[in-house]
Parts: sequence; structure tokens; C-alpha cells
Amino acid sequence: MTLNNKQTALCIDDYLDLYLLAKEIKDETWQQEILAALKTQQSRSFEEKQCALVQEIWEDFKQLNEDISFTYRLIQEEPTNEQFQAKLRKLRERRITLSRELYLAKKQYVEHTQ
Repeated sequence: MTLNNKQTALCIDDYLDLYLLAKEIKDETWQQEILAALKTQQSRSFEEKQCALVQEIWEDFKQLNEDISFTYRLIQEEPTNEQFQAKLRKLRERRITLSRELYLAKKQYVEHTQ
């Protein structure tokens, strides 16, 4: 569990403790405020994870484009080299996969924030 996950878990535990205290003293308004805060915390956590995922995919995509560019240069030097051609095909397939992952991650983020 990462530090951020531990902090989130601790924060949620704290909210749950407060919720139980509010329930014990029969303060329904406070209970509703705590539930709203928990929902906001959960929403932020999802948004942060999706944002980090999109950023990670973009970094992979940038690196992949650099690899493709480098492979193109190798092919220009040795146009008949089948290994370079095969590597380029695999890199292109990976780029298509990453494009789909990026699209889905962005779509989930937008759907969640609406």
C-alpha cells in the first residue's frame, strides 16, 4: 500500500469514527455532512487515480513514439532488414493499444466527473 493509499485509508477511518460518534450522539445533520465528505473524498480519490493513469499512458505513448521514430531511422539505413520491420509492426500495434487505453481512461474520467 502506497503512502497516499495509507493516508486515504486513514482519512476514511477517521471519517467513519466521526460518523459513529455522530450516530452515538444522535446528530443526524452531522452524520449527513460526514457522509457527504466521504463521498467527496471517494470521488477525489477516483479522479486522482484516473489522472495519474492518463499521465502514465501519455508517458508510455511519448516513449513509444520515440521508439517508432528511432526504428524508422534504422529502417531507412537498412530497408531490407526484417527484424526492424517486425519491430515497427509491434510498436505500431502497441501504439493502437495505448490509444485505446488513453481513450477509455479519459472517457471514464469524464463520465465520473459529470
